[in-house]
Amino acid sequence: MSSAGSLPAVSSAVRDFLARLARACPLDAASTPLPAESPATLRAVSPDDDLPARFARSAESAGCGVRRAGADDWPAAIAELLAAHSARRVLVELQPGTALTAERAALLQTALRAAGVAVVTERDDETLFTVDAAVTGVQRAIAETGTLVCMSGAASARGASLIPPVHIALVSTDQLVADLFDLFEWLAERGALPANVNLITGPSKTADIEGVLVTGVHGPGTVHIVLV
Repeated sequence: MSSAGSLPAVSSAVRDFLARLARACPLDAASTPLPAESPATLRAVSPDDDLPARFARSAESAGCGVRRAGADDWPAAIAELLAAHSARRVLVELQPGTALTAERAALLQTALRAAGVAVVTERDDETLFTVDAAVTGVQRAIAETGTLVCMSGAASARGASLIPPVHIALVSTDQLVADLFDLFEWLAERGALPANVNLITGPSKTADIEGVLVTGVHGPGTVHIVLV
Protein backbone atom coordinates (compact mmCIF):
# COMPACT_ATOMS: atom_id res chain seq x y z
CA MET A 1 0.00 0.00 0.00
CA SER A 2 1.24 3.43 -0.83
CA SER A 3 1.41 6.17 1.74
CA ALA A 4 -0.80 9.23 1.54
CA GLY A 5 0.63 12.22 -0.26
CA SER A 6 2.90 10.19 -2.55
CA LEU A 7 2.39 9.24 -6.19
CA PRO A 8 1.61 5.51 -5.95
CA ALA A 9 3.32 3.31 -8.50
CA VAL A 10 1.11 1.36 -10.86
CA SER A 11 1.08 -2.23 -9.64
CA SER A 12 3.25 -4.72 -11.50
CA ALA A 13 0.17 -6.79 -12.35
CA VAL A 14 -1.48 -3.79 -14.04
CA ARG A 15 1.73 -2.79 -15.83
CA ASP A 16 2.22 -6.35 -17.13
CA PHE A 17 -1.34 -6.36 -18.47
CA LEU A 18 -0.89 -2.96 -20.15
CA ALA A 19 2.42 -4.07 -21.66
CA ARG A 20 0.81 -7.17 -23.15
CA LEU A 21 -2.01 -5.03 -24.50
CA ALA A 22 0.44 -2.57 -26.04
CA ARG A 23 2.32 -5.39 -27.78
CA ALA A 24 -0.97 -6.68 -29.18
CA CYS A 25 -1.84 -3.19 -30.54
CA PRO A 26 1.46 -1.89 -32.03
CA LEU A 27 -0.18 0.97 -33.93
CA ASP A 28 -1.19 2.72 -30.72
CA ALA A 29 1.72 1.68 -28.53
CA ALA A 30 4.09 4.45 -29.68
CA SER A 31 1.55 7.23 -29.11
CA THR A 32 0.43 5.92 -25.73
CA PRO A 33 3.46 5.31 -23.48
CA LEU A 34 2.88 3.44 -20.24
CA PRO A 35 2.80 5.76 -17.24
CA ALA A 36 5.61 5.29 -14.76
CA GLU A 37 3.31 6.36 -11.94
CA SER A 38 -0.38 6.93 -11.44
CA PRO A 39 -1.22 10.60 -10.74
CA ALA A 40 -2.70 11.22 -7.32
CA THR A 41 -5.72 12.74 -9.04
CA LEU A 42 -6.72 9.24 -10.20
CA ARG A 43 -7.24 8.16 -6.61
CA ALA A 44 -10.41 9.44 -4.98
CA VAL A 45 -9.70 7.57 -1.73
CA SER A 46 -6.47 7.55 0.24
CA PRO A 47 -5.48 4.43 2.22
CA ASP A 48 -5.38 6.73 5.26
CA ASP A 49 -9.01 7.85 4.86
CA ASP A 50 -11.82 6.57 7.07
CA LEU A 51 -12.30 3.43 4.96
CA PRO A 52 -15.23 1.92 6.94
CA ALA A 53 -17.27 5.13 6.63
CA ARG A 54 -16.43 5.54 2.94
CA PHE A 55 -17.22 1.88 2.22
CA ALA A 56 -20.57 2.10 3.99
CA ARG A 57 -21.59 5.21 2.03
CA SER A 58 -20.50 3.71 -1.28
CA ALA A 59 -22.20 0.37 -0.67
CA GLU A 60 -25.45 2.06 0.35
CA SER A 61 -25.31 4.24 -2.78
CA ALA A 62 -24.98 1.04 -4.83
CA GLY A 63 -28.15 -0.37 -3.27
CA CYS A 64 -26.77 -2.49 -0.44
CA GLY A 65 -27.92 -2.43 3.14
CA VAL A 66 -25.03 -1.83 5.53
CA ARG A 67 -25.10 -2.54 9.24
CA ARG A 68 -22.18 -1.84 11.57
CA ALA A 69 -21.76 -4.47 14.27
CA GLY A 70 -19.39 -5.25 17.10
CA ALA A 71 -17.35 -8.35 17.80
CA ASP A 72 -20.16 -9.83 19.90
CA ASP A 73 -23.43 -8.73 18.31
CA TRP A 74 -22.86 -9.50 14.62
CA PRO A 75 -24.68 -12.90 14.80
CA ALA A 76 -27.77 -11.12 16.18
CA ALA A 77 -27.51 -8.53 13.40
CA ILE A 78 -27.52 -11.27 10.75
CA ALA A 79 -30.42 -13.06 12.45
CA GLU A 80 -32.45 -9.83 12.43
CA LEU A 81 -31.77 -9.26 8.73
CA LEU A 82 -32.85 -12.81 7.89
CA ALA A 83 -35.98 -12.45 9.98
CA ALA A 84 -36.86 -9.25 8.12
CA HIS A 85 -36.84 -11.27 4.89
CA SER A 86 -38.71 -14.22 6.45
CA ALA A 87 -35.77 -16.46 5.56
CA ARG A 88 -36.33 -19.90 7.06
CA ARG A 89 -33.71 -21.96 5.21
CA VAL A 90 -30.28 -20.38 4.95
CA LEU A 91 -26.92 -21.42 3.56
CA VAL A 92 -23.99 -20.52 5.82
CA GLU A 93 -20.69 -20.89 3.99
CA LEU A 94 -17.62 -20.76 6.19
CA GLN A 95 -14.65 -19.51 4.20
CA PRO A 96 -11.02 -19.66 5.30
CA GLY A 97 -9.27 -16.33 4.79
CA THR A 98 -12.45 -14.31 5.31
CA ALA A 99 -14.29 -12.88 8.30
CA LEU A 100 -16.57 -15.94 8.31
CA THR A 101 -14.07 -18.34 9.84
CA ALA A 102 -14.97 -21.83 11.06
CA GLU A 103 -15.33 -20.50 14.61
CA ARG A 104 -17.60 -17.64 13.58
CA ALA A 105 -19.62 -19.89 11.28
CA ALA A 106 -20.29 -22.21 14.23
CA LEU A 107 -21.41 -19.26 16.38
CA LEU A 108 -23.70 -18.04 13.63
CA GLN A 109 -25.23 -21.46 13.04
CA THR A 110 -26.02 -21.77 16.76
CA ALA A 111 -27.62 -18.30 16.83
CA LEU A 112 -29.71 -18.95 13.73
CA ARG A 113 -30.93 -22.35 14.88
CA ALA A 114 -31.94 -20.80 18.19
CA ALA A 115 -34.01 -18.34 16.15
CA GLY A 116 -35.75 -21.19 14.32
CA VAL A 117 -33.77 -20.95 11.07
CA ALA A 118 -32.84 -24.14 9.24
CA VAL A 119 -29.12 -23.87 8.48
CA VAL A 120 -27.62 -25.78 5.56
CA THR A 121 -24.00 -26.07 4.49
CA GLU A 122 -24.33 -28.09 1.27
CA ARG A 123 -23.41 -26.13 -1.86
CA ASP A 124 -24.92 -28.23 -4.63
CA ASP A 125 -27.10 -26.59 -7.29
CA GLU A 126 -30.37 -27.74 -5.72
CA THR A 127 -29.42 -26.13 -2.42
CA LEU A 128 -28.23 -22.88 -4.00
CA PHE A 129 -31.46 -22.49 -5.96
CA THR A 130 -33.83 -23.35 -3.09
CA VAL A 131 -32.46 -21.60 0.00
CA ASP A 132 -34.03 -18.32 1.07
CA ALA A 133 -30.68 -16.63 1.65
CA ALA A 134 -26.94 -17.19 1.87
CA VAL A 135 -24.41 -15.82 4.34
CA THR A 136 -20.81 -15.66 3.14
CA GLY A 137 -17.54 -13.96 3.83
CA VAL A 138 -15.52 -11.96 1.30
CA GLN A 139 -11.80 -11.83 0.57
CA ARG A 140 -11.64 -8.03 0.31
CA ALA A 141 -13.98 -5.03 0.02
CA ILE A 142 -13.31 -1.80 -1.89
CA ALA A 143 -14.08 1.42 -0.03
CA GLU A 144 -14.28 3.70 -3.08
CA THR A 145 -17.10 1.77 -4.76
CA GLY A 146 -18.62 -0.35 -1.97
CA THR A 147 -17.59 -3.48 -3.86
CA LEU A 148 -17.36 -7.00 -2.42
CA VAL A 149 -14.53 -9.20 -3.71
CA CYS A 150 -15.55 -12.88 -3.65
CA MET A 151 -13.32 -15.74 -4.77
CA SER A 152 -14.04 -19.38 -5.43
CA GLY A 153 -12.06 -22.12 -3.74
CA ALA A 154 -12.21 -25.55 -2.18
CA ALA A 155 -14.45 -24.22 0.61
CA SER A 156 -16.11 -21.43 -1.38
CA ALA A 157 -18.78 -22.10 -4.00
CA ARG A 158 -18.85 -19.44 -6.68
CA GLY A 159 -22.67 -19.54 -6.68
CA ALA A 160 -23.18 -18.81 -2.97
CA SER A 161 -22.99 -15.04 -3.51
CA LEU A 162 -24.66 -15.13 -6.94
CA ILE A 163 -27.72 -17.40 -6.82
CA PRO A 164 -29.80 -17.14 -3.59
CA PRO A 165 -32.25 -14.20 -3.61
CA VAL A 166 -30.75 -12.63 -0.49
CA HIS A 167 -26.99 -12.38 0.08
CA ILE A 168 -25.57 -11.32 3.43
CA ALA A 169 -21.82 -10.67 3.45
CA LEU A 170 -19.81 -10.55 6.66
CA VAL A 171 -16.97 -8.05 6.20
CA SER A 172 -14.23 -7.15 8.66
CA THR A 173 -12.88 -3.61 8.63
CA ASP A 174 -9.33 -4.95 8.22
CA GLN A 175 -10.38 -6.39 4.83
CA LEU A 176 -11.08 -2.96 3.37
CA VAL A 177 -8.83 -1.54 0.65
CA ALA A 178 -9.07 2.00 -0.67
CA ASP A 179 -9.56 1.35 -4.38
CA LEU A 180 -8.74 -0.89 -7.35
CA PHE A 181 -5.08 0.15 -7.24
CA ASP A 182 -4.73 -1.39 -3.78
CA LEU A 183 -6.84 -4.40 -4.75
CA PHE A 184 -4.55 -5.18 -7.71
CA GLU A 185 -1.52 -4.79 -5.46
CA TRP A 186 -3.04 -7.32 -3.05
CA LEU A 187 -3.92 -9.72 -5.87
CA ALA A 188 -0.38 -9.49 -7.23
CA GLU A 189 1.04 -10.37 -3.81
CA ARG A 190 -1.20 -13.46 -3.66
CA GLY A 191 0.38 -14.95 -6.77
CA ALA A 192 -1.83 -17.43 -8.65
CA LEU A 193 -5.50 -16.47 -8.76
CA PRO A 194 -8.39 -18.87 -8.15
CA ALA A 195 -10.67 -20.03 -10.95
CA ASN A 196 -13.24 -17.34 -10.21
CA VAL A 197 -13.02 -13.78 -8.84
CA ASN A 198 -16.24 -11.74 -8.59
CA LEU A 199 -16.41 -8.02 -7.90
CA ILE A 200 -19.94 -7.41 -6.65
CA THR A 201 -21.27 -3.87 -6.38
CA GLY A 202 -24.86 -3.86 -5.17
CA PRO A 203 -27.71 -6.24 -5.99
CA SER A 204 -27.96 -7.99 -9.35
CA LYS A 205 -29.15 -5.59 -12.05
CA THR A 206 -29.82 -5.63 -15.77
CA ALA A 207 -31.02 -3.09 -18.31
CA ASP A 208 -30.95 -5.43 -21.31
CA ILE A 209 -34.63 -4.96 -22.19
CA GLU A 210 -35.37 -1.50 -23.61
CA GLY A 211 -32.87 0.09 -21.24
CA VAL A 212 -35.16 -0.38 -18.23
CA LEU A 213 -33.19 -1.14 -15.06
CA VAL A 214 -34.47 -4.24 -13.26
CA THR A 215 -32.99 -5.51 -9.98
CA GLY A 216 -32.61 -9.14 -9.01
CA VAL A 217 -33.04 -10.84 -12.39
CA HIS A 218 -29.76 -12.75 -12.61
CA GLY A 219 -28.92 -13.07 -8.92
CA PRO A 220 -29.60 -11.65 -5.47
CA GLY A 221 -32.18 -8.88 -5.48
CA THR A 222 -31.05 -7.92 -1.97
CA VAL A 223 -27.50 -7.58 -0.64
CA HIS A 224 -26.79 -6.80 3.01
CA ILE A 225 -23.36 -6.17 4.46
CA VAL A 226 -22.59 -6.64 8.14
CA LEU A 227 -19.41 -4.67 8.80
CA VAL A 228 -17.59 -5.88 11.92
